[in-house]
Amino acid sequence: MTMANFTPIVWAKQMLFDFEQAAIARNLVNTEYEGEAKSGNTVRINTGAEIEIKDYKTGVLLDEDDNPISRTTAPDDISSTKQDLLIDQEKSFDFRVDDIDRAQAAGDLGGYTVNAGQGLATDADQFIFAMISGANAHLTPSAITTGDQAFNILRDLRKALGKAKVPAANRVAVMNAEFEALLLSADSKITNVDRSGSPAGLREASLGRLLGMDLFTSENLPVTAKPQILAWYKPAVAFVSQIDEIEPMRDQNKFADRLRGLHVYGGKVIRTAGVKGWTAS
Repeated sequence: MTMANFTPIVWAKQMLFDFEQAAIARNLVNTEYEGEAKSGNTVRINTGAEIEIKDYKTGVLLDEDDNPISRTTAPDDISSTKQDLLIDQEKSFDFRVDDIDRAQAAGDLGGYTVNAGQGLATDADQFIFAMISGANAHLTPSAITTGDQAFNILRDLRKALGKAKVPAANRVAVMNAEFEALLLSADSKITNVDRSGSPAGLREASLGRLLGMDLFTSENLPVTAKPQILAWYKPAVAFVSQIDEIEPMRDQNKFADRLRGLHVYGGKVIRTAGVKGWTAS
């Protein structure tokens, strides 16, 4: 890529692709509300209430003696919980490459844009993990030193999600390297799974599947010095993201090409019961 043939829309799409390929957390959450993301926008999310299931054979309508009339039904008024997701995060990149350096690199700036995309992915992952970690009270902290203890923590997270009536499908867990090292030392029976169609970040971070959860590892969790693990139901966490601006220019003070861009995003845990976590004491 040189500035002479730089097309902002094309390269914004390429950088978004690089971002998605490098991201872990962004690929493990709900992005259905993404749409047209602009800084300062608010995405209104409606979460439907539970639907009551009734016995049709017994019936719900009453006769004049207040006895149920069999095989009758009546509609319920439903309500939804409205939540606002604010797109309030703005992160930029801005770099320049001297003409001499560019010539030595065969005139290609593509590698720099890949690095920028990876940097945006790291920033977004840290935001999402911190949001998930802060959304719900963690399980009671404890000190662990063995793989079996790490396995038991994962078991307890599964139990906590189950008690909260979180659907069994679409459960994931992400752990830091400290927790990963302990878990892998256990007879945890982690099974390898085919992630050939997944983004690169997920493929490289995947540990397999255990106790009904897809497991991943990342050092972008809030805690890295001691074992930490977060588990959640994917639809419980919403994330909206857009590379809003990307533009090339010549540097004013040097013989160099300059490239800058803006990434805007926001997130919200829309079902707090669907996220759980644990951090070592």
